[in-house]
Amino acid sequence: MAKNPSIKKLRRDYKANPTHNSLVEKNDGKGDEHADRNSGLPIIGIGASAGGITALSQFFAAMPPDNGCAFVVVLHLDPSRGSELAHVLSAHTGMPVAQVIDGMIIAPDHVYVIAPGSDLNIRDGQLHFAKPSASFGHPVDVLFRSLARDQGERAIAVVLSGTGSNGTEGLREIRAEGGMSLVQAPETAQFDGMPRSAILAGLADHVLPPEKMPEALIAFIKHGYVMHPAAMDASSSESPVTLSTVLELLRARGEYDFRGYKHSTLGRRVHRRLGLRNIDTLDGYVEELRANPHELTTLAGDLMISVTEFFRDADAWKALAELVIAPIIEERETGAAIRVWTPACSTGEEAYSIAMLVTELAEAAGKRFELKVFATDAQEENLGKARVGTYPSAAMSALSAERLERFFEKHDSTFQVSKELRDMVVFAPQNLLRDPPFSRLDLVTCRNVLIYLDAESQQRIITLCHFALRPGGHLFLGNAETIGRQEELFETESKKWRIYRKLGTGRHHPIDYLPTLRSTGSQPMDKSTPPPEPNLPAAELARRALLDRFAPASVLIDEKARVLYFHGTTREYLEHPSGEPTRDLLMMARAGLAPALRAAIREAVRENRSVTVDALMHDKPGASVTMTVTPLPSAAPGASFLLVSFVPALPRSDLIRTPVLDATEDASARERALIEELKATRAELQNTIEHQETTNEELKASNEEATSMNEELQSTNEELETSKEELQSFNEELNTVNSQLRHKIGELESTTNDLNNLLAGSETATLFLDETFRIRWFAPAIKDLFDLAPSDVGRPISAFAQKFFDENLLLDAETVLKNLSAIEVEVPSDNDRWYLRRMLPYRTQDNRIAGVVITFQDITDRKRDADAINDARKYSEAIVRTVQHPLLVLDHDLLVVTANRAFRELFAVFEGEPKGRLIFELGTGEWNNPPLRALLDKVLSADDEIHNFEVEQNFRVGGHRSMLLTASRLPQERGREELILVAIEDVTDRKRSEQHREILIGELNHRVKNTMAVIQSIATQTLRQATTVEEARHAFGSRLINLAKAHDVLTRESWDGADLVNIVTDTVNPHAGDNRFLIEGPDVRLGPSASLAISMALHELCTNAAKYGALSCDAGQVVIVWRLIGKGQDRRLNLTWSESGGPPVTIPTRKGFGSRLIERALAQELRGTVSVTYEPSGVMCEIDAPMP
Repeated sequence: MAKNPSIKKLRRDYKANPTHNSLVEKNDGKGDEHADRNSGLPIIGIGASAGGITALSQFFAAMPPDNGCAFVVVLHLDPSRGSELAHVLSAHTGMPVAQVIDGMIIAPDHVYVIAPGSDLNIRDGQLHFAKPSASFGHPVDVLFRSLARDQGERAIAVVLSGTGSNGTEGLREIRAEGGMSLVQAPETAQFDGMPRSAILAGLADHVLPPEKMPEALIAFIKHGYVMHPAAMDASSSESPVTLSTVLELLRARGEYDFRGYKHSTLGRRVHRRLGLRNIDTLDGYVEELRANPHELTTLAGDLMISVTEFFRDADAWKALAELVIAPIIEERETGAAIRVWTPACSTGEEAYSIAMLVTELAEAAGKRFELKVFATDAQEENLGKARVGTYPSAAMSALSAERLERFFEKHDSTFQVSKELRDMVVFAPQNLLRDPPFSRLDLVTCRNVLIYLDAESQQRIITLCHFALRPGGHLFLGNAETIGRQEELFETESKKWRIYRKLGTGRHHPIDYLPTLRSTGSQPMDKSTPPPEPNLPAAELARRALLDRFAPASVLIDEKARVLYFHGTTREYLEHPSGEPTRDLLMMARAGLAPALRAAIREAVRENRSVTVDALMHDKPGASVTMTVTPLPSAAPGASFLLVSFVPALPRSDLIRTPVLDATEDASARERALIEELKATRAELQNTIEHQETTNEELKASNEEATSMNEELQSTNEELETSKEELQSFNEELNTVNSQLRHKIGELESTTNDLNNLLAGSETATLFLDETFRIRWFAPAIKDLFDLAPSDVGRPISAFAQKFFDENLLLDAETVLKNLSAIEVEVPSDNDRWYLRRMLPYRTQDNRIAGVVITFQDITDRKRDADAINDARKYSEAIVRTVQHPLLVLDHDLLVVTANRAFRELFAVFEGEPKGRLIFELGTGEWNNPPLRALLDKVLSADDEIHNFEVEQNFRVGGHRSMLLTASRLPQERGREELILVAIEDVTDRKRSEQHREILIGELNHRVKNTMAVIQSIATQTLRQATTVEEARHAFGSRLINLAKAHDVLTRESWDGADLVNIVTDTVNPHAGDNRFLIEGPDVRLGPSASLAISMALHELCTNAAKYGALSCDAGQVVIVWRLIGKGQDRRLNLTWSESGGPPVTIPTRKGFGSRLIERALAQELRGTVSVTYEPSGVMCEIDAPMP
């Protein structure tokens, strides 16, 4: 395996400074403390269950052995059996794999696997056993929790194939510590319960196939978040991008406001996201946030740390019950209200814990209360999970069995909060730093919230909680949280468990909310002049100074007249009323200004224009104020703002008084003021009436909608009642089915026991495989062929070495699944034994194919006997094959047992035809010979042997045959019926040869006499016709040579005749030349006499053509053609000699010996007719003779 350069660097860094991964941060004393990590060794916890071995094999096969990490593997193992997990994994990795021993020290490049019947904890670089939980048995959660506590930000967890939700709760704590999680992609897992649970809980940082995980894991370990967590500033000195840039981007793009959080906490969380995304600088991460909205949402979710559990810190809850809840229940009457608020409730465990505790104590006191637990959180995703109230089994570890039975309903591997308890808790979205609180509360449980916030935000929330509580109400904080400097607001009930009681009865303490996104940059309500900000440009300072000096006193309000911002000195026009603080502008307006101001605001909102009105202040006679209401544009959709400006009204000429005023003028002035006030009041009254009419119409429409909705709800309620009845009926059916199922399970267990005992007592090795050829089950006898252990169930059979030779095992398994037919094969084992391997489809009760069944039956003894028999058979067959004479072996019923090749070839019997057939039925019944029957009956009855019994018989293929038969009985052992061996000697050819020899001797005598007569005739005629001795010698010699050639042809054919084409070719060959002859005709065989006659005639024709005809010149050509005419006895041979291309032909005046030989001797020999014509183009000879 090739070594990864990044891994080499990781190992070098670790060896050079084993503690350089330590996280060293200042303890600010406000709950955000982190212990130093003394070991720099990355420890990866891996959890799996069903199907996990395959995923682990893929994971470690892709992981380089020199990765510099330690791996701790936890699976669900049978505590009653030994584990072979270490042995299995060692086959897929070059790292040492060991089963954990208590106290074992963790080393790099090692794999540690859990021992059966134990849980694992990691402490200070060592592995320790823990007693398994008897209730839920979630060893993966135990490992992950200890890994989170021991490793902190460097905790890395891997969740692989498995059922249920094991590991999800442990991942939650790793996420809270800032660690990383890898989850197997569900589509690649054999069982996707554990991966899906982690993904649905939002706790998966990477979702990958097992073989892709090592690459992501090594990249994360190599990143500075793990390698150098102390140096967490990822910003560049040359770049203006800082953590504030990231927070501003979150606020601008996603409306996530983290200004009140501790920057150290935020920095770690942002740095973690850089590590997960494998980005080195904040510049690159800001670009990623701008381009990827999903990463923006993910980062916000990471910054809002969601960690909670049922009755976290049990002793603290016990103190709460004794000091707070029990006294409340004691002093309240039955039916009274109890109000509790749980801010930042995450997924609701703490809120439900409060509801359970109050319910239990109320029931113990025999009382019932109207309990309302208000649970709020800024993340809607958390609230959705809390409303459903479904939690994995691991989350129930802190609950007693009584509470589980009382308040939860079990569904598979999860528990759901009962409807009764869910109805007591109201979940609502709320930003604790920005939104208003609830009121008149008896208890606020704000645990482990303040530790993530800065000091200012902490004090703001303490003030908010004081405001929300009723007099004497209680505040419940986390173990690392306090009320800070605000001792005047609360008194301590329990310093150890952080329980405080509210002091005072009023709610007048100022609550300073963070400004909304729309009003970013605004100053506090009561400060008229903001303090100067350092490093502002001169132009900005000048602009602010001019605004402060010349701009009128103004306030910014929303459409509901709530003040958002003050500018300038507004105390001349506004003042706070007595009582609780308010932001209502109309309530703060001085006497006489509110009516005109209200009318102006309504008109500005309605007509979206600036409105200016004048009004007199009652507390300052004669003081008039000009108020201008101006609508302002807003970037936020659906939001509108108004700017209200106040300036003293300009004095009117009719109101200018002289220094001396008489009583009449003074009365007139007051009258005019009253008249103007009356006009204003009437205008305001008219606006109020119009507004009231509009409101009445809206209320009427709303009432109609409410009536319609009420009818719909009533209909829905009736449907729900019907559904409830159906569910009750369905529940009864399910109970019946459940009873039947239990009965079936009992029968199945009994059948399983019977089957296990049957297969255990059987010597047949049996193996069950699923569709992917993974082991489903195996019989004990299979261990002679495979090294299998019970823990190997679920592993592929291809991963095990075979103790026998069978290279087609998997190929045959695929064929069985495809064709659904059984396959039997004999296979040898390594210890010289033979097995009959039988493979057939594994069929379920519903006839579904779910794999293959393989059985191995020991056939060694049978195989050896069969081999011995086979050797004897081969020996005898070899003897039979060696014998050249036909041999037959018959049984007692004269049925053919075997026939050798000589018999089959001689009598044209096909390879498989004779076996099992009666001898008398072979062929077309030729062997149904009476003498043969008598012979065989004699052999069977008299136990006698017959030698050289001659049989004559005609066969449809071989013709007439003469045979000598020898028959004898073959005795058999073990009481088997005897056989009959029949040896056949074919003497047909020998008899034919003898007959032919006799014929040849007679024919030779006859031919010698004829030949001497022919030679005598040739000599006589030649000498008679020759003019000279030389001519006579030449003619006589050529005729003798042609006669000899004809004899050669007959000799080659043993004087049995010759083919006409051979006679013609041999005769004309001396005169052939270049294409001088054209020879054409069918196959015709002539007797010896006809062959000699034809040969002599053709010789004479060739001689005459060479002297006088077509062969005497180069252009001449001879055509020899013959054909057969007629059929049967009327068949005749017609042969034509035709010359062309020679000199002109003249009819001879006399005929020589050659012509007479052709016309007379040939016609006489063939008993036919021969005609010779002399055409001008050339000589033509036609021979017509019968062909018997």
